[in-house]
Amino acid sequence: MAGLAAAQATINGKLADSAKIARNASTIIMIQPKTQDEIAKDGPQCGNKKLTIPFNRNGMQMTDGEYIDIEFNGDLISYEEARQHEVEEPY
Repeated sequence: MAGLAAAQATINGKLADSAKIARNASTIIMIQPKTQDEIAKDGPQCGNKKLTIPFNRNGMQMTDGEYIDIEFNGDLISYEEARQHEVEEPY
């Protein structure tokens, strides 16, 4: 049975009772605003928010600095996947 819950983060981006949430959650997803540097680097067509998955029992884990580009439209209160930025391979 699928379920969805939401929790508010502190000013530092941590969940107030994160130990219990992580223990009982299958996947934790965080949506955060992109910095001006990230928007400039990715391009405006890649959205104004970033989605990260810091905890996932259902599949692969994201690495540090990895995120999915999201476009937030405040007029409609909607989130949509944006065009994805180019990832620079280290090799």
